[in-house]
Amino acid sequence: MRINELKELLYAAEDEIASLGEFVSNEIFCHPELGDQEFYSSKFLTDEMKKLGFDVTFPYCGVPTAFRCEYGDDEGPKVAFLAEYDALPGYGPDHNQNGHACGHNWIAASTFQAAAALQKIKSHFKGKIVYIGTPAEETCGRKIDIAAKGGFDDIDAAFQIHLGSYNAVECVALACTDVTFTFHGRAAHASGRPEEGINALDACNLTFMGVNALRQHVTSDVRIHGIIKEGGLACNIVPDHCVMQYFVRAADKNYLETVVEKVVNCARGAALMTGAELEWERCPNTFYDYRSIPALQEKFRENMQAQGITDFVKEDIYHSGSTDIGNVSYSCPTAYGYLGTGEVSTAETHDAEYLEVVNSPYAYKLLHIGAKAMAATALDVFCDDAFRAQLKQHKER
Repeated sequence: MRINELKELLYAAEDEIASLGEFVSNEIFCHPELGDQEFYSSKFLTDEMKKLGFDVTFPYCGVPTAFRCEYGDDEGPKVAFLAEYDALPGYGPDHNQNGHACGHNWIAASTFQAAAALQKIKSHFKGKIVYIGTPAEETCGRKIDIAAKGGFDDIDAAFQIHLGSYNAVECVALACTDVTFTFHGRAAHASGRPEEGINALDACNLTFMGVNALRQHVTSDVRIHGIIKEGGLACNIVPDHCVMQYFVRAADKNYLETVVEKVVNCARGAALMTGAELEWERCPNTFYDYRSIPALQEKFRENMQAQGITDFVKEDIYHSGSTDIGNVSYSCPTAYGYLGTGEVSTAETHDAEYLEVVNSPYAYKLLHIGAKAMAATALDVFCDDAFRAQLKQHKER
């Protein structure tokens, strides 16, 4: 069967199970759980995969709420669809409720639907369909842990789409880490005995000054942004314990390390100037930049266009954030994209108003478009030897 005929068969299969994807989206949406606490969501998703005949490994790579589901044979490539299902805090009238304002319910459902649609036509191609649950994207990024343990190394291509304000397949993500500085000074009466004090808050402020001076001596893609988390207890006491935190980002994960060392040196200098003692720690997980593959992007675009998506935005490093999908892209060829909701709402991801978008009829429309586009591009990987060879070359670099 020709690839175009196989894709038409795929689209019909996805239409037949349209209600399943919507059910999955709604179920995750109605049970919002924070990162590393997605116990209901991960069990629900793996139970649904078992009903379809997928073999399930749960938990996966030592992450309690991660999983891997597989269907197929070992005679061909392995293609993965990556689910996210962690929610965000701070919603509701009293700002004390969790909510899927980033649309991770939709991500879980669209990747589920892509895997399920391919499973229905599996007799027409060789290979293995893989559905991997990746928790805590909003916090520590468990894709990083899974990648570090080789959890994506055997994958020939991985797919994920996010809801957003525009459509994109040429996506950018900056490498990112966070560093926390704790300065220990000496308390004293700020008016009566200031000469006896060592001001830990001064050390924080001097660190900010050092970093601000540093900005003109790093490349323009670098982003350094920080806060003071603890700045003292009373104005008439010299602060003896202050804590500050920086996020440091760069377009390249290797250059990120250079910048982090410069930022740490700013804090070291501030400690030396004030006489405060410095302790610092870095988050154990570093988010990598996203490595795109033009050939894979173009196939992804073509399959989105086949579903009626035509207006694409090309992202740039100067207006981008960070995601743990970057670490996946260093382990295997990865296609990451956005489908825009601007037609129905001006709300952005993480806005409270976006909760009205991510599980709406319009989101369901995009869910089916995204599932078909991901699954169709997966068929290109499964069935096109030359295309798969291109991806393999990229993976081996």
